[in-house]
Amino acid sequence: MMALTPGRSRWLAIGLLIILTLLIIRVALLPLWIHWFSVADEIDMLEQRRDVYERLVDSLPGQRERLETLQQQVPSEAWYLQESTPALAAASLQQLLHGRASSSGVQVVSTQIINEPAEQGLQTVVIQAHLRGDLGEVVDLLYTLESGQPLLFIDNLTLLANPRRAAANTRATRSNGRTDHLDLRMNLTGYTGQEVQP
Repeated sequence: MMALTPGRSRWLAIGLLIILTLLIIRVALLPLWIHWFSVADEIDMLEQRRDVYERLVDSLPGQRERLETLQQQVPSEAWYLQESTPALAAASLQQLLHGRASSSGVQVVSTQIINEPAEQGLQTVVIQAHLRGDLGEVVDLLYTLESGQPLLFIDNLTLLANPRRAAANTRATRSNGRTDHLDLRMNLTGYTGQEVQP
Protein backbone atom coordinates (compact mmCIF):
# COMPACT_ATOMS: atom_id res chain seq x y z
CA MET A 1 0.00 0.00 0.00
CA MET A 2 1.15 3.52 -0.70
CA ALA A 3 2.09 5.77 2.10
CA LEU A 4 0.26 9.07 2.10
CA THR A 5 2.05 12.30 2.56
CA PRO A 6 1.12 14.31 5.62
CA GLY A 7 -0.70 16.91 3.48
CA ARG A 8 -2.77 14.27 1.73
CA SER A 9 -3.50 12.51 5.01
CA ARG A 10 -4.76 15.74 6.47
CA TRP A 11 -7.04 16.39 3.45
CA LEU A 12 -8.29 12.81 3.56
CA ALA A 13 -9.04 13.13 7.29
CA ILE A 14 -10.87 16.43 6.69
CA GLY A 15 -12.86 14.83 3.84
CA LEU A 16 -13.80 11.84 6.00
CA LEU A 17 -14.80 14.19 8.81
CA ILE A 18 -17.00 16.21 6.41
CA ILE A 19 -18.61 13.02 5.05
CA LEU A 20 -19.20 11.72 8.59
CA THR A 21 -20.69 15.09 9.61
CA LEU A 22 -23.01 15.10 6.57
CA LEU A 23 -24.09 11.53 7.33
CA ILE A 24 -24.88 12.43 10.94
CA ILE A 25 -26.85 15.46 9.75
CA ARG A 26 -28.72 13.39 7.16
CA VAL A 27 -29.46 10.44 9.43
CA ALA A 28 -30.09 12.12 12.77
CA LEU A 29 -30.59 15.87 12.51
CA LEU A 30 -32.60 16.20 9.27
CA PRO A 31 -35.46 13.92 10.44
CA LEU A 32 -35.56 15.80 13.74
CA TRP A 33 -35.68 19.09 11.88
CA ILE A 34 -38.51 17.85 9.60
CA HIS A 35 -40.40 16.51 12.62
CA TRP A 36 -39.95 19.84 14.40
CA PHE A 37 -41.46 21.73 11.44
CA SER A 38 -44.38 19.30 11.13
CA VAL A 39 -45.08 19.65 14.85
CA ALA A 40 -44.89 23.43 14.48
CA ASP A 41 -47.44 23.27 11.61
CA GLU A 42 -49.72 21.08 13.71
CA ILE A 43 -49.42 23.50 16.63
CA ASP A 44 -50.38 26.39 14.32
CA MET A 45 -53.39 24.44 13.05
CA LEU A 46 -54.50 23.59 16.59
CA GLU A 47 -54.08 27.21 17.68
CA GLN A 48 -56.26 28.33 14.77
CA ARG A 49 -58.87 25.74 15.71
CA ARG A 50 -58.73 26.90 19.33
CA ASP A 51 -59.25 30.51 18.19
CA VAL A 52 -62.32 29.44 16.20
CA TYR A 53 -63.72 27.59 19.22
CA GLU A 54 -63.07 30.58 21.47
CA ARG A 55 -64.93 32.85 19.02
CA LEU A 56 -67.82 30.38 18.97
CA VAL A 57 -67.92 30.23 22.76
CA ASP A 58 -67.79 34.02 22.97
CA SER A 59 -70.70 34.33 20.52
CA LEU A 60 -72.82 31.66 22.24
CA PRO A 61 -74.80 34.00 24.56
CA GLY A 62 -75.68 36.28 21.63
CA GLN A 63 -76.69 33.30 19.50
CA ARG A 64 -78.91 31.97 22.29
CA GLU A 65 -80.64 35.34 22.58
CA ARG A 66 -81.13 35.40 18.80
CA LEU A 67 -82.58 31.87 18.88
CA GLU A 68 -85.03 32.83 21.64
CA THR A 69 -86.08 35.91 19.67
CA LEU A 70 -86.64 33.84 16.53
CA GLN A 71 -88.58 31.21 18.45
CA GLN A 72 -90.85 33.89 19.87
CA GLN A 73 -91.38 35.49 16.45
CA VAL A 74 -92.03 32.23 14.57
CA PRO A 75 -93.44 29.48 16.77
CA SER A 76 -92.22 26.09 15.62
CA GLU A 77 -95.49 24.36 16.51
CA ALA A 78 -96.99 25.47 13.20
CA TRP A 79 -94.45 23.33 11.34
CA TYR A 80 -95.50 20.06 13.00
CA LEU A 81 -98.59 17.88 13.07
CA GLN A 82 -100.32 18.72 16.35
CA GLU A 83 -101.76 15.31 17.25
CA SER A 84 -100.47 13.45 20.29
CA THR A 85 -100.09 9.96 18.81
CA PRO A 86 -98.71 8.75 15.47
CA ALA A 87 -102.07 7.19 14.53
CA LEU A 88 -103.94 10.45 15.09
CA ALA A 89 -101.22 12.37 13.25
CA ALA A 90 -101.49 9.98 10.28
CA ALA A 91 -105.28 10.42 10.20
CA SER A 92 -104.81 14.18 10.33
CA LEU A 93 -102.27 13.97 7.51
CA GLN A 94 -104.77 12.00 5.41
CA GLN A 95 -107.47 14.62 6.06
CA LEU A 96 -105.01 17.37 5.16
CA LEU A 97 -104.14 15.62 1.89
CA HIS A 98 -107.83 15.11 1.03
CA GLY A 99 -108.60 18.77 1.73
CA ARG A 100 -105.71 20.15 -0.28
CA ALA A 101 -106.28 17.68 -3.12
CA SER A 102 -109.94 18.61 -3.43
CA SER A 103 -109.11 22.33 -3.39
CA SER A 104 -106.56 21.72 -6.18
CA GLY A 105 -108.99 19.58 -8.18
CA VAL A 106 -107.03 16.33 -7.77
CA GLN A 107 -108.90 13.08 -7.07
CA VAL A 108 -107.59 10.98 -4.17
CA VAL A 109 -107.88 7.33 -5.23
CA SER A 110 -106.42 5.81 -2.05
CA THR A 111 -104.24 6.52 0.97
CA GLN A 112 -102.42 4.13 3.24
CA ILE A 113 -100.56 4.74 6.48
CA ILE A 114 -96.97 3.48 6.39
CA ASN A 115 -95.40 2.56 9.71
CA GLU A 116 -91.86 3.92 9.74
CA PRO A 117 -89.35 2.44 12.20
CA ALA A 118 -88.82 4.79 15.14
CA GLU A 119 -85.46 6.53 15.03
CA GLN A 120 -84.02 9.20 17.24
CA GLY A 121 -85.40 12.65 16.60
CA LEU A 122 -88.91 13.73 15.79
CA GLN A 123 -91.74 11.23 15.33
CA THR A 124 -92.18 10.57 11.59
CA VAL A 125 -95.64 10.10 10.07
CA VAL A 126 -95.82 8.75 6.50
CA ILE A 127 -98.78 8.04 4.24
CA GLN A 128 -98.72 6.57 0.76
CA ALA A 129 -101.16 8.18 -1.64
CA HIS A 130 -102.53 7.37 -5.08
CA LEU A 131 -103.98 10.40 -6.85
CA ARG A 132 -105.36 11.36 -10.27
CA GLY A 133 -105.46 14.70 -11.97
CA ASP A 134 -104.25 16.71 -14.90
CA LEU A 135 -100.79 18.24 -14.97
CA GLY A 136 -101.75 21.73 -13.78
CA GLU A 137 -103.77 20.37 -10.85
CA VAL A 138 -100.99 17.99 -9.81
CA VAL A 139 -98.38 20.77 -9.93
CA ASP A 140 -100.67 23.00 -7.87
CA LEU A 141 -101.19 20.25 -5.28
CA LEU A 142 -97.48 19.43 -4.99
CA TYR A 143 -96.64 23.10 -4.55
CA THR A 144 -99.37 23.53 -1.93
CA LEU A 145 -98.21 20.48 0.02
CA GLU A 146 -94.52 21.36 0.11
CA SER A 147 -94.82 25.11 0.62
CA GLY A 148 -97.53 25.22 3.29
CA GLN A 149 -97.75 24.42 6.95
CA PRO A 150 -97.26 21.95 8.55
CA LEU A 151 -93.92 21.07 7.01
CA LEU A 152 -94.43 18.14 4.62
CA PHE A 153 -92.04 16.23 2.38
CA ILE A 154 -92.86 14.28 -0.77
CA ASP A 155 -90.84 11.11 -1.46
CA ASN A 156 -91.00 8.27 -3.97
CA LEU A 157 -92.95 10.36 -6.44
CA THR A 158 -94.15 8.42 -9.48
CA LEU A 159 -96.11 10.25 -12.15
CA LEU A 160 -97.58 8.15 -14.97
CA ALA A 161 -99.79 8.92 -17.92
CA ASN A 162 -102.83 6.66 -17.88
CA PRO A 163 -103.64 5.97 -21.55
CA ARG A 164 -106.96 4.23 -20.78
CA ARG A 165 -108.07 7.13 -18.63
CA ALA A 166 -106.76 9.57 -21.24
CA ALA A 167 -108.88 7.94 -23.97
CA ALA A 168 -111.95 7.93 -21.74
CA ASN A 169 -111.25 11.52 -20.73
CA THR A 170 -110.89 12.59 -24.34
CA ARG A 171 -114.53 11.66 -24.72
CA ALA A 172 -115.34 13.31 -21.38
CA THR A 173 -113.46 16.44 -22.39
CA ARG A 174 -115.91 17.02 -25.14
CA SER A 175 -118.71 17.05 -22.58
CA ASN A 176 -117.25 18.88 -19.55
CA GLY A 177 -113.72 20.06 -20.47
CA ARG A 178 -111.79 18.08 -17.82
CA THR A 179 -108.83 15.74 -18.49
CA ASP A 180 -107.75 13.52 -15.57
CA HIS A 181 -105.13 11.45 -17.29
CA LEU A 182 -102.16 11.43 -14.85
CA ASP A 183 -101.73 8.87 -12.08
CA LEU A 184 -99.62 10.04 -9.18
CA ARG A 185 -98.20 7.85 -6.42
CA MET A 186 -96.16 9.32 -3.61
CA ASN A 187 -95.22 9.10 0.03
CA LEU A 188 -96.15 12.16 2.07
CA THR A 189 -94.09 12.64 5.24
CA GLY A 190 -94.86 14.91 8.17
CA TYR A 191 -93.51 15.18 11.70
CA THR A 192 -95.08 15.49 15.11
CA GLY A 193 -93.46 17.86 17.57
CA GLN A 194 -92.67 15.00 19.94
CA GLU A 195 -89.28 13.34 20.03
CA VAL A 196 -88.89 9.58 19.84
CA GLN A 197 -87.44 8.09 23.00
CA PRO A 198 -84.47 5.77 22.29
